[in-house]
Amino acid sequence: MTLSRRSALGLIGAGIPLASAATRLGAETLAPPPSAGQQPKVYDEVGLEWVMDILPFCSEPEAMGDKSDQTAADGTRDILWPIVGGTFHGPGIKGEGIKGTVIPGGGDFPVVRPDGVQIIDALYRLKTDDGVQIIIHNKGPRYSSRKFRLLPTFNVPGKKYAWLRESVFVATLTYPIPPEIPVPDYGPKANGRLIQVFRIT
Repeated sequence: MTLSRRSALGLIGAGIPLASAATRLGAETLAPPPSAGQQPKVYDEVGLEWVMDILPFCSEPEAMGDKSDQTAADGTRDILWPIVGGTFHGPGIKGEGIKGTVIPGGGDFPVVRPDGVQIIDALYRLKTDDGVQIIIHNKGPRYSSRKFRLLPTFNVPGKKYAWLRESVFVATLTYPIPPEIPVPDYGPKANGRLIQVFRIT
């Protein structure tokens, strides 16, 4: 049974709460919220699956222009970090593996929002060992002095790496790269980051 606008207005005029009327009409009622300290029932458990590590390297930062006026549409953008190369590798999904290089070009264009939060905003390309180019957009807030939490998105053609465009990911960024991780040499002024990418399952 559908409650018409005229009927609803009549119920309001009669002083009958619409919620009660909807209940009588068979509408579902919301469950009470969990009490403080009580965990909600999880109907679809979320997991994390490590799929790759990315090691992008940047040159020294470049100024975006006059440092006295760097107000942008979304905050303050005063520098950019050009990407000069790097590597990536990981198990991918189903153990098929993924590896390759970071293509020089693109960069990280960080912004400090009006609320003072610093946001990584990086756009660049990856190239797999079998010749497929992947566009990655990595964006997310500073978590601590040298750590960030990111939400990477990927654009890739074909079927082999379709899981990159069909999944949801989170990532961590650690700067600098931990010393125990072997890295390529991009010169004395290059600086790298460790980005660990996880697929939400």
